[in-house]
Amino acid sequence: MPMFATSDGTKLYYEDSGKGPTLVFCHGLNSSHLAIKKFIDEFREEYRCICYDQRGHACSECPKQHLNVKTLGRDLHELLVFLGVEKASVIGHSMGAATIFSYVNQFGCVPFDKIVAVDMSPYMRNGVWHGGIGCGSWTDEDFLLDLDGMFDDVGGATWRIVSRLMNPALAAATPSSLVGTMATAFGSGVDPFVFAAFWYSLFRTDQRPAISKINVPFQYIQPETPLYGDETIAFYRENLRGTFRLETGFPGTTHTILQESPHEVAERVKPFLRSEA
Repeated sequence: MPMFATSDGTKLYYEDSGKGPTLVFCHGLNSSHLAIKKFIDEFREEYRCICYDQRGHACSECPKQHLNVKTLGRDLHELLVFLGVEKASVIGHSMGAATIFSYVNQFGCVPFDKIVAVDMSPYMRNGVWHGGIGCGSWTDEDFLLDLDGMFDDVGGATWRIVSRLMNPALAAATPSSLVGTMATAFGSGVDPFVFAAFWYSLFRTDQRPAISKINVPFQYIQPETPLYGDETIAFYRENLRGTFRLETGFPGTTHTILQESPHEVAERVKPFLRSEA
């Protein structure tokens, strides 16, 4: 199993395969390279594909510290250095996009040819602005309830987030007799403390300054039922220094769009990656 050790000694699992331009995939919170495998497979014939499990996830080690967005950006930097990558396009879903923004904030945008972000805001918290999670509706009190739930019943807390934010139709369609079972299934991913630590860091970390440092073409993938709305998109349009391309029109999709429609999203991303701008 290929692993590399970060500067704080955490061992991260990675895969590096294929030939062609380098393409790096950064998965989201409570996800993994396996969860988005069908999406990654869409690019293997044309690109050198690098994917990895973020710290605390799947095949990577679960440290007891440095569970924050700043460290995720550093992990990505150290992985690229370890693999000798000088130029690459990067695709980040949710927390994976936050990882890319964190990289840009700390190390600049030089290694990146193009950036693809999937349903993510540079700042999840609402109140100071309305471009955060829940299309601007999720309050600080909601966030604190999330944390309370993660420390008490991570399955129930995850169900609350999924059914209220990611897919409201699920809550209406799921019989009450199945809610407990589904909550357990939804909460069966990362360690509850890892989940809570990253959830906290994502809410606390304002990465809006990173967006004005991005001077390469930027593509944004928005599902039919997104976590982030018009204010987020407007912020990208107004602050990116590179070109901006918005992709919508993915029927029946939610925040987990890369699992729901991997082929359809890939077919939108490929022309962007091949384009001159």
